[in-house]
Amino acid sequence: MTVAAFLLLATGLSVLGLFGGDAAKDAARALADHISRQIDALAATGGAVTVRGGVAVSGPLELPPTLAGSTYRIEFRASEVRVLAGRSIESSVLRNPVHPFARDGANYASSELGSRDGAVLEIRPEVGFVVERALVTVDGRPGYLSFVHLP
Repeated sequence: MTVAAFLLLATGLSVLGLFGGDAAKDAARALADHISRQIDALAATGGAVTVRGGVAVSGPLELPPTLAGSTYRIEFRASEVRVLAGRSIESSVLRNPVHPFARDGANYASSELGSRDGAVLEIRPEVGFVVERALVTVDGRPGYLSFVHLP
């Protein structure tokens, strides 16, 4: 292979890698924004609701099997959603906090919620997740909270 042919091949591969990286990053950003918007919309409801998300789950939280041809995973934190695809990590801030664990009771202390909110729920799209808006009591006061957990 001549030097000129090698340089041409290397340049072509670099351009393809650059565009592929941008596609995965853009797709991860768009998905993180979409999921956070949908969770915030559910949080704005005045009642209890449960919605499932994942691949081949019809509805507002249906997920694609891949992002720009790459596998990916999603992390739910109390104040943000992160999508990790390839070498890209894109996050979107939630306007309304979620609790990244399954609701296991109807009564909570705010200190208990605060300590459990440090958890990170990581999901693979084919496994899916559940967003649950439920009436619970925190420190003796009833109110609706959002939980995100595995199915």
